[in-house]
Amino acid sequence: MPRFSSLSFLSVLLLLVPAALRAQAPLPDPAALKKDIEALTLDTDRAVALKNVKLSAGLGVLQLSDGFLFPATPVGGKVVEMVFLGKGRITLEAPDAIEAGQLELFTGASRLDAEFGEAVLVVGLDAAVDAMLRKPAAQPDAATLDKAKALYQEWRKRREREILGVERSLLLDGLRDPSTEGYFAAWFRGAEQGDFLYTVEPASREQVTLGRFVPLDATEKEKRKILREIGREQRKGRLIGLELDDLGQWDTWLSASLRDGQGKPHPGSPAFEPTKYTLDLTVAPDLRLSGTARLDLEPAIAGSRAVMIRVPDLKVTRVTDPAGADLYYQTAASELTVVLPKPTAEGEIVPVVVHFESHPIEKDWNIYRLLDTQGWYPQTGEINRAAFDATFHWPRGLDLMAGGRRVDGGEQGNQRWERRVLESPALGYTFELGNFDVDTVKSGHVEIRFAFGSGSSMTGKGTRESVRKAVQDSLAYFEETFGPYPFDELTVVTADRGFSQSLPGFMTLSDFLLNDAGMWNKMFGLEDRRLVIAHEMAHQWWGDNVGWASYRDQWMSEALASYAALLYGRVRLKNELSGVDLTEGWFDAVTAPLPDGSPVESVGPVVLGWRLVSSRAADAYQPIVYMKGAVVVDMLARMVGEDTFPKVLQQIAKVAGGGMISTEDLFAMIGKVTSVDLQPFADQYVYGTGLPEVYYDFRFEKEGDGWVVKGTTRQRTPHRFRYKVVATDGGAFDVVRQAAGQVDVKTSALVVPVTVAVVDPKGGKKGLYGANAAVKGNLLLRGETADFSIPVPYEPKKFWLDKDHRVFGYFLSEERHPKWYLYLQGEKAAAAGNLDEAAAFYEKALTAKEPPPDDGRTVYYDNLKWQERMLNGRIELSRARFFLDRGDEARAEESLDKAQRAFGDRDDTVQVLRARLEIRRGDFEKAFRRLRKGVLGTEDLDTSEAYALLAVAAQKAGHAEELTKAIKKAKETGADVSALSETSGAGGS
Repeated sequence: MPRFSSLSFLSVLLLLVPAALRAQAPLPDPAALKKDIEALTLDTDRAVALKNVKLSAGLGVLQLSDGFLFPATPVGGKVVEMVFLGKGRITLEAPDAIEAGQLELFTGASRLDAEFGEAVLVVGLDAAVDAMLRKPAAQPDAATLDKAKALYQEWRKRREREILGVERSLLLDGLRDPSTEGYFAAWFRGAEQGDFLYTVEPASREQVTLGRFVPLDATEKEKRKILREIGREQRKGRLIGLELDDLGQWDTWLSASLRDGQGKPHPGSPAFEPTKYTLDLTVAPDLRLSGTARLDLEPAIAGSRAVMIRVPDLKVTRVTDPAGADLYYQTAASELTVVLPKPTAEGEIVPVVVHFESHPIEKDWNIYRLLDTQGWYPQTGEINRAAFDATFHWPRGLDLMAGGRRVDGGEQGNQRWERRVLESPALGYTFELGNFDVDTVKSGHVEIRFAFGSGSSMTGKGTRESVRKAVQDSLAYFEETFGPYPFDELTVVTADRGFSQSLPGFMTLSDFLLNDAGMWNKMFGLEDRRLVIAHEMAHQWWGDNVGWASYRDQWMSEALASYAALLYGRVRLKNELSGVDLTEGWFDAVTAPLPDGSPVESVGPVVLGWRLVSSRAADAYQPIVYMKGAVVVDMLARMVGEDTFPKVLQQIAKVAGGGMISTEDLFAMIGKVTSVDLQPFADQYVYGTGLPEVYYDFRFEKEGDGWVVKGTTRQRTPHRFRYKVVATDGGAFDVVRQAAGQVDVKTSALVVPVTVAVVDPKGGKKGLYGANAAVKGNLLLRGETADFSIPVPYEPKKFWLDKDHRVFGYFLSEERHPKWYLYLQGEKAAAAGNLDEAAAFYEKALTAKEPPPDDGRTVYYDNLKWQERMLNGRIELSRARFFLDRGDEARAEESLDKAQRAFGDRDDTVQVLRARLEIRRGDFEKAFRRLRKGVLGTEDLDTSEAYALLAVAAQKAGHAEELTKAIKKAKETGADVSALSETSGAGGS
């Protein structure tokens, strides 16, 4: 076992020059530092040899076992960037189950242990750098020197360096800014994981980040089209500085706060948070926006003099103090770094004035559209809740609507102007420009200003009246439910946009979402517009008045707003909806398959927020945060009592109004008021993933003067599948799948709505199933198996668990859905490795008949036959996989033929399994052609299994270029192809 010399970041902090002494030194010149950064090059003459060096960086540990270290030229007299070539390893333990799950999602393991042969290190600790550069001098050969230079030049051009703000960090380090003490960044070129990055940023709430930038995957034709679109927008003054290489997706493998001595999270904070934005803006006749934004900043890190401001698609022309004196600034990757003339003191409010211009408004005939409703003005901070004082000047022929209280306004020549003030801290501020029909009504103490756009579909008198009524009615209902409306005014604007939005006192309603197709609404899956309006209205309480503490808590805003809208629909509208509700189709949305075969819901819990959007699941945010979140809150209401829960939320709104709460705060408050232990519920549905599957049977028995429904429930865990290349006899390969359970059913708890159709002797005419009434209630299910006994006063005819699909789970009984029941039992047995049991279930499922739905839906005969054919096709696919695993190729082909007859010629899984069969038979070229066309060609077989099989076929058929691509894509989608890459030598990135 080698011995490592340790350069712990925590220990070297003690060697740094004390802050008091630093403060006495002359302040570095940022312009001089910028010149050093622009002139950076690799100083190969100062190369050193490293052996058994260990670096502790945040939560990670780097071991530089053997290699060369090449420093870059100094910035402000200090070396910060370095290139390492040789043998290294980084290890990292995930601090909690959520981050362990994300690591496993992206890397295949819940712990990072990755070798690398090349790395660029950015080390913001002088003592650590000096200790390494004091190692013995080295004289690498010419090839090694060239490799080091090429790697550094590649790093300087890469998009990741800009995304991470490395040059900003170099500047701040040169300024000796306290916000960068302990900064570390590294770009690794790993043997197995490919390129990835690791950072420790002290001024971030979650200081430690591990991940990868995945560039846009597009054909050359698609890239040319995108370039033309970028050029078109840039000629209009938008997408400033954007290049094709900038397009892609950042995958966050892990993000976490550092830990204190007791192992508890120790969040950091940005150097500054805003307390107030003062905006003075002018919209020119050509719709160009120009003006100033004064940011009043409160330092969170005393002594800092560098302010990071977000300026997406804004052209910054000048930065000054309020007196007009210029401040040094630089921009990169839509971020503005402003250097203050002196370090800040604790409690000091620092004003910075940004002069900018942009083209944020688009005109299409007589319709005006604000392209980015939140990013049109400079912003800073991580919490970013501040007061606003906004003055607008705009062309006289147009109307401008904005939030806040109007304090002044008028006309000057060809311009109109208005000043509005929003005293309550808000997470954002926006406006709408166009031609509006405006009228004002009083609803209680609230003055509501309606502004219907001229291009709006809300042109009919009846339609507009419907919108007005929904706004006023939902406002009144939420005041009764959650307490007084938090603001004195409300402006409601319709806009030609694909989404609605709610900010304090200002709601924008999408024309598209407000469309009403009448009797066709439910058929087309259109949401009842009254619920859409109610959702945005609820945000005035949840999201605007009660804010969220971090991105991990933003789900509460959307979930509570959707729950409130559902409650409004049930109580106020009596569930008499003209369209579907806001959670319609949630089950299909969260169970939709991803390329690796796992469901969308498996990519992460609701608390991951924006991190749910990744190269693995670009569309996961909406179904998980909005849909799953609302279903989970609805379940939470049943857990504590459906009559009690709204009262609890009213207390929370009263206590937390005007501030922010975290997910932990929400559950602690609910638990304190209700005395219900909610931790198991939160662990499973809020911090965890997995859709519990509940199989149940039941019977009806006469008992005394009444009846009883008796039965048993059995919870089963859903599985996540990973695909792995394995060696077979004779030097061949196969691709097998491995199942991992997602839910600990032994600790799972569900409160499930129960519906029993009964015969009431005093009731009216008997309907479906011979029943004329329904008994409803809730049933608590705990653990893997549970017996239940539900007394009912009248003879029962039908029984349902979760009839209306209100529980985040899947409920199935053999009586109601025998074919599905047997098929899924077979899937569970196969996932558990009980193949004989699985085969028996599949055989029974094929002969079983699926009855029509019994939950009140109308389904036509032809559709029932189609559904039966599709299910038989799925069963045959499962049997084909079963036979392939058993080596029975003839029966596998027979099942694939039957599945193809059911699905038609173009089913993805049929094609993938046919390719697997061809590989097993040694017909590698045929499998290669089938998969290349589907995976790398024009057709869509974009699955983890397909990429792994393509890699096998390409290797055996001798297609080196496609082999490299297939291995890369297989790794990115979670497949384990290590067995193949080790033998082929094609395992690079």
